[in-house]
Amino acid sequence: MKRHSHITGFYLETLMLIVVFLMIILVLTQVFGLAQMQSTRAKRLTGAVILAQNAAEAVSASETPEDLQALLNENGNAFPMPDTAGVTARYDSDLNPDAGGIYRVDVTWLPEEAGDGTMIRSVAEVRCDGTEEPVYRLETESFRTGVGA
Repeated sequence: MKRHSHITGFYLETLMLIVVFLMIILVLTQVFGLAQMQSTRAKRLTGAVILAQNAAEAVSASETPEDLQALLNENGNAFPMPDTAGVTARYDSDLNPDAGGIYRVDVTWLPEEAGDGTMIRSVAEVRCDGTEEPVYRLETESFRTGVGA
């Protein structure tokens, strides 16, 4: 009888150990899944910040919205914005210019007379995967002396 209770105890301990291991595996699977989702979000945000910074630099180097489009246009990825002065450019997941890319950068061009020059205000909004909510938004200003609006 004593031998039978030892075997039963061994089976119960083994079963409990298996249950604990299964719980640990399930928890680790969830942790790694959440980490992968956060990594994807971080990659998108980083890409959006880089594209917005590049657009802001292009605005500061441009005299007109047409110059801005010329600077951003590579392989036919940049188009004039239909509703306002500005440019829309598209990029792929590796941030390369691509007319069908997943990133869309909308850069507005808002000139205002300011003393002896013009203040160019611009907003670069980066959207990803066709969403309407921007992943990142960057507002910039650039002053031009002697340039009319």
